[in-house]
Amino acid sequence: MATPAKRSTTKRSSSKGSGLPENHTASEAVAYAIAEEYNDLKPSVDRIMNADLSESGKLHAITLFRDSLGVPGDPNRNPATAIEAAIVLDGDRPTE
Repeated sequence: MATPAKRSTTKRSSSKGSGLPENHTASEAVAYAIAEEYNDLKPSVDRIMNADLSESGKLHAITLFRDSLGVPGDPNRNPATAIEAAIVLDGDRPTE
């Protein structure tokens, strides 16, 4: 009887070749680090990085999100909440 394949339990991505560009922004560096450590958080990271924010706003949002990881009940674990908090902190207003 064949045994089913086991799912990998490692957090780190094993993909080589898709690295951080040399001319990256601070927010891109934080986003990249999160996505590399936690594959399953890539959609949340992408949501923050694709938000209509300035670089400073993106850095605030992605940092709030990163700092919320592992903190039970932290509202900034929700990317929408982190984006809204960055808008307040940075004074960013998304364009319509």
